[in-house]
Amino acid sequence: MGVRRRSGLLIAAIACLAALVLPASRAGAATPTCDSSQLSMRVVSFEDASGYRLWQLGFRNLGETCSLQGFSHVELLDQDGYRIPVGFRRETAFPASIVTLEPGQSAFVAFTYLDGTSCSTVSFYAYRVRIVLPEAGGAFVLNPIPRNDGPMFVCAKSKRVYPVTSKPGP
Repeated sequence: MGVRRRSGLLIAAIACLAALVLPASRAGAATPTCDSSQLSMRVVSFEDASGYRLWQLGFRNLGETCSLQGFSHVELLDQDGYRIPVGFRRETAFPASIVTLEPGQSAFVAFTYLDGTSCSTVSFYAYRVRIVLPEAGGAFVLNPIPRNDGPMFVCAKSKRVYPVTSKPGP
């Protein structure tokens, strides 16, 4: 095969690849992941039912259209701001879908735990909560003390986090 023919085949292959890739990327470009710099966080609700505490947080888009998908990572912090090494279990019975946020729209994250006075296992106090957005989109810190009337008293094995949703509620 001559050099001219090989280079012609290479050019044709590149042209075919470009024809397949470029229109798709222009027409159906993926929405970028939301970053904490373009969102604000607020407490939507805080409930205390039968010893369980349920926190519902809203993340409002203040910037360009973006999306969130999956589970936030919830970290509890001690009074000195250090992470307490206990994780939240993901509630995978609830579907995780992509939530696309136009400017001004909100996505929601809920987490729950059993109050330490209601359990017989190890309990501890948490003074702050760090919520890390899915796909490493940054983090927010929540001060639970005003709504909880003091630090959170958490039963160690009771912590659950729900996937990001487009409406409040798990």
